Amino acid sequence: MNLNFVNLSGYEMPKAIEDKRKEWVAYGEDNDYYSFLIDSYLQSATNNAAIRSISNNVYGEGICIEGKEKDSKEVKELRKFIRPNCLRIIIQERKMLGQAAIQVIYTKEGNNRKVAKVKHFPTHTLRPEKMDEMGVINAYYYHPNWAEKKRTDVLKRIPTFGTSTEKVEIFMLKPYVSGYDYFSPVDYSGALPYAELENEISDYLLNETKNSFSGTKVINFNNGVPDIESREAITRDVKGKLTGSRGQKVIVAFNENAESATTVEDISLNDAPAHYEYLANEAMHKILVGHRVTSPMLLGIKDSGNGLASNADEIKTASQLFNSTVIANYQEEIIDVLTEIMEINGEVPELYFITAQPIEFTDENQEKESNEDKGDAPVDEAEATKEDTNLSADYELSVDPKFIKDALELYNEAKNV
Repeated sequence: MNLNFVNLSGYEMPKAIEDKRKEWVAYGEDNDYYSFLIDSYLQSATNNAAIRSISNNVYGEGICIEGKEKDSKEVKELRKFIRPNCLRIIIQERKMLGQAAIQVIYTKEGNNRKVAKVKHFPTHTLRPEKMDEMGVINAYYYHPNWAEKKRTDVLKRIPTFGTSTEKVEIFMLKPYVSGYDYFSPVDYSGALPYAELENEISDYLLNETKNSFSGTKVINFNNGVPDIESREAITRDVKGKLTGSRGQKVIVAFNENAESATTVEDISLNDAPAHYEYLANEAMHKILVGHRVTSPMLLGIKDSGNGLASNADEIKTASQLFNSTVIANYQEEIIDVLTEIMEINGEVPELYFITAQPIEFTDENQEKESNEDKGDAPVDEAEATKEDTNLSADYELSVDPKFIKDALELYNEAKNV
């Protein structure tokens, strides 16, 4: 018997590939690493949920100016300068691809050049020009599909922000990572193998559902080898009857004798359901860790808990921690970039993001404590008794109603004595 063994390749971080014959730098061995990141976003349910949730939280309710109302003239002008939809995409690409390209569009006012507006530019369509002797990237090259680029294709060169006098420049929002001069790896790079694992598990289980005998059973017909047409007909018949989620579970075989009986051999995994459940849970957990998600509840994933109250407390605490350690950093990064661009036009207003919370957090006791703080005024006794009979929702949940009734009766009897 001849056996072939295949070595499974592990995940490798991408490299910037410089070719002496080219002015631009490739991303990954096949110059298509962005496609891998996009596929990891589209094909992994947990990775998709984490990226979308973080991006939505970073955007919140949009960008605003300190001291100005959301519907003020200044804020409306700001949202013309950078459209909300463009800002959303910039934030999402920054999270998904590790960096985001911003198109800076200039206009001339006399002899002065000012930034008219900024827009999103598809990051995956750009490759950096080789650095100059000062280590500066002076331009990016554009192609709509680098995976299908031909040698005869003419690339469009777009200068980087502040390096030219052209009408359009590219500002690459690219956080610094040691050892990565041309591209910035995603901040969830440690979770990418698990995103790929989650995708492989889903593909495998889907294939199992559609082809329940594929790869798990070998059916041997031991009564000779028929001609190729007969073999194909038998194969089609067996696959048609036994594969798929509704395939027949019983094989009826007609044999010349016991020695030529059809045999069915299992190639199965012991405890397969538990094994796949473990892998799926482990992949989801590692992806959430890679994205620094403090609680699955922030993504709408039900976690173990003792009820709605405990989950609400968990969301509140996790959301506050998540916003301070993850979301705020992204928001500051975006604001710093916009401030740097707007400085060309002169004085820059103080910008901030209107942060959104997953649920409305209110302190039930805050109003009660506020009323107590006011309370030096005399209280009418009859009114106080009326208030005692209208207990708050908190006490109704935690105290036996019969106990309350008995206590009130004793209280009224004591008053009459």
